[in-house]
Amino acid sequence: MWKVLIAIIADQLTFISEKHQLLPDNHFRGRPGHTTMDAMHLIVDIIKLSWRAGKVMAVLFLDIEGAFPNAVPSWLEHNLLKRGVPRKIVTFVHNMLWNRITTLKFDGYVSDSLRIDNRIGQGDLLSMILYQFYNADLLDIPACKEESATAFVDDATMIATADTFPKAHEMLVDMITRPGGVAEWSSLHNSPLEYSKLVLVDFAHSFSSKERTLMQLPQMEITPSASAKYLGVIFDQNLNWKAQQAYAVGKGTTWTSQIKRLTRTTWGLTPNGARRLYIGVAIPRILYAMDVWCQLPIATAARLRGAAKTVKQLTAVQSLGALAITGGLRTSAADALNVEAFLMPMSHLIDKWRHRAAVRLATLPPKHALYKVINRKLAGVVKRHCSPINTLLASYSCDPKKFEKLPAISRDPMLCGTLPSRLV
Repeated sequence: MWKVLIAIIADQLTFISEKHQLLPDNHFRGRPGHTTMDAMHLIVDIIKLSWRAGKVMAVLFLDIEGAFPNAVPSWLEHNLLKRGVPRKIVTFVHNMLWNRITTLKFDGYVSDSLRIDNRIGQGDLLSMILYQFYNADLLDIPACKEESATAFVDDATMIATADTFPKAHEMLVDMITRPGGVAEWSSLHNSPLEYSKLVLVDFAHSFSSKERTLMQLPQMEITPSASAKYLGVIFDQNLNWKAQQAYAVGKGTTWTSQIKRLTRTTWGLTPNGARRLYIGVAIPRILYAMDVWCQLPIATAARLRGAAKTVKQLTAVQSLGALAITGGLRTSAADALNVEAFLMPMSHLIDKWRHRAAVRLATLPPKHALYKVINRKLAGVVKRHCSPINTLLASYSCDPKKFEKLPAISRDPMLCGTLPSRLV
């Protein structure tokens, strides 16, 4: 019954938050219509926009130590009330987190009751939305248009755009040390930063000659990294995605090899089971966020542009998967294996995923963080530093003005059990 009650409260709080826009638009995860790909698209678009303006961008990827266990319930209640959450929900959260105890049991030993002063329950439906209110103040720190921030639950980024990297680093340091900045929020909310795990990436075009310098924080000196893994995708400083493409190919090879080990001529998975495992598990992991980092080859009179090498490597990976499904010979043709295993060719599969991503982006509602970005792209043809969003919409001729906008939440969950008045 407790899990059912938590689910009901989570639906109520989510609906109220989306209806009245209680959370910042650039806060993702745990919210309907806000996916991991949206968070990555937003960061990449900001980078490309700064490049088109002749500037560079520095991104500091924050790492909060023990985000959920260190959360202070009193600060959570304060943030909920400050952002307009109804008092009855805040009272429920207070009663849920107040006066909790636990015991430790191991090797026949049972400890005395231990009081739990901090912590937001991690793993249930309500924990995600509660922590979004807990760290939403981080997204209010940017004070000008050259500063911005994004958050994906406890994974936050601070972004600074400037003419040079030293200037961008000064802006990042100011965002951390200023009154009401990251350091003050971290201290007040009992959410210490793991400074040893902070990652700084200076994003500039590969032809840029601007020098990347060290960033000096009061606690330590941070050396810019060539890349950072954010939400499962490797962002390199030039956004050429070579590291991510190699990582995706490696994942595909690993998964197909594991499926191959599960299939034998006399025992193991049946061909149908191996196919379901490949389509349901391997493919989503191989093509995760591929609308961000993979561009299909485009044939031109001069040359072949796009991730042609990556598509070719992924095609070889799928051939290994098809061999595991069918048990065919290693010298079998890839097209014949796809037919026998009832698999879509990899290039067509990538095209399908990209088309689906383009359509979803075109249907985002006006209150979404990417809505202005998507409609801004249609004002003219972007010839330099095209973002993945621009490439997707141009590849499939998706005009957002011709698509119906789908709201994140269509109706109040409290009304789901009622009939329309005309039917009563």
